[in-house]
Amino acid sequence: LPDEVVREAARAFPRADHPGFKRRDYAEQAARLGQLQRRAFEGVAPEVRHLLNEVNGMVFLDLLSRVSDVEGLIPDPHFTGAGLHLTLPGGHLALHADFDRDRRRGLARVLSVVLFLVETWDDSWGGHLELWDESLTRCEARIAPRPGRLVVFAHGDRCWHGHPTPLACPEGHARQSLAAYYYVADGRPKDEGHSAIWAPRREGAT
Repeated sequence: LPDEVVREAARAFPRADHPGFKRRDYAEQAARLGQLQRRAFEGVAPEVRHLLNEVNGMVFLDLLSRVSDVEGLIPDPHFTGAGLHLTLPGGHLALHADFDRDRRRGLARVLSVVLFLVETWDDSWGGHLELWDESLTRCEARIAPRPGRLVVFAHGDRCWHGHPTPLACPEGHARQSLAAYYYVADGRPKDEGHSAIWAPRREGAT
């Protein structure tokens, strides 16, 4: 994305006092706000709405298919479980594997996308997206939430990810991201599937 587009979206990103945000403060996740999609992103600035539309559009879907080698990708215009996420200082998201199906439409989830919409970021603040191996013994990648960075990763019951270390950014800063999920039709019954699977961080893991 052009730097100007990222900068404008970051500045226009909903703040913590947005009335549509729902805050989560649990053992698995803390100081995280989301759920704006439940009100159809009411009150979200056009600079951000534009990107929400783009990640469900033809050009982006074609790009994802080429990158992932997955044909027939189906976006989710309702952004179920996805949308806009805001993590405040001290916030975290434990390692987990995501829910696997859109039960309403009977679709299998295959890809996840995260677009970081911050104006600036210092690596010492943390907030890195961690991708772990299937056995939860090794962190395979730590991806800093730098401005405009787009992350695409496969979905699976052992695709463990999160940002488990509490965010250390100063007050006035936050980890801002747009998440979108993509599906394929696999013919399985609509009522099959599971919700998120939370994984405890193992002692001695690196």
